[in-house]
Amino acid sequence: MVGRWVPVVLWMAIVFFFSSLSHLGLAGRVPDWISHPIEYGAGAALVCRALDGDRGRALTVSTALSATLLTTAYGVTDEYHQSFVPGRTSDPMDVAKDLAGSAAASFLYRRWSMDTAAARGRPSPR
Repeated sequence: MVGRWVPVVLWMAIVFFFSSLSHLGLAGRVPDWISHPIEYGAGAALVCRALDGDRGRALTVSTALSATLLTTAYGVTDEYHQSFVPGRTSDPMDVAKDLAGSAAASFLYRRWSMDTAAARGRPSPR
């Protein structure tokens, strides 16, 4: 179970590293409305995987919500961190984009887990 959190921690470290840069180079040309949902959607999928463990059952709604909230909370701390980086700013709209990507990925992960559980003949939680 602990090993499932390693990708989450690595993802957080990568986000922190890029948030620490004053200039993002070519990556800085990607619009926020694309980069934030993808970045935090990937994080939410990793958090779903970590929270789910290796149960082989469908992810519950509460676990998907927890993953969304945990990932978005990290987005809040990331925005705060950026407020101290020269050339970067903290923007509440970025947190909204993080939330959108996190929620979409968490519920897509849930849908995928429901389909996988059904294919294995396991019941889905509500």
